[in-house]
Amino acid sequence: MLNCQVSDEIIKSYEEMRMGKGANKDKKFLVLKMHENSIQIDQELTKLSSLDELTANLPPKNTRFICYHLSFEMPTQNENSGIREGTRTKMMFLTWCPNETKVKEKFQVAATVKTVKEKLNGLSATIHCSVKGEIDEKLMIEKCLTFMK
Repeated sequence: MLNCQVSDEIIKSYEEMRMGKGANKDKKFLVLKMHENSIQIDQELTKLSSLDELTANLPPKNTRFICYHLSFEMPTQNENSGIREGTRTKMMFLTWCPNETKVKEKFQVAATVKTVKEKLNGLSATIHCSVKGEIDEKLMIEKCLTFMK
């Protein structure tokens, strides 16, 4: 594990997003990047409004950590009942590590991911992505449903 710092600003932004309060209450994701021995908010990517927009703008050779506030409708247990199960929200943790990333940076991500996850409470699931097609809301919902059963 690297001696990497997660700032109070990151924790505050994440908690505001997760709890739906404060300046970050309406954000769907928080994008973090590694810079030397610290983790920083990637302000440019965090400003984007949709997951498709984020996916299109991810760097092709550099890594990112993405906290995504997933919201989805629970499927009904009995299709004939017509009873809605309601909306669920989960905090997903995605690691973006494209195949073109330098080996040193890949090792830094692997050594840092545990530290970042420990600082951010309430993460439901982790998905490691190396191609943009792996960042898919339907796949995230399926992963959530498997551990909710």
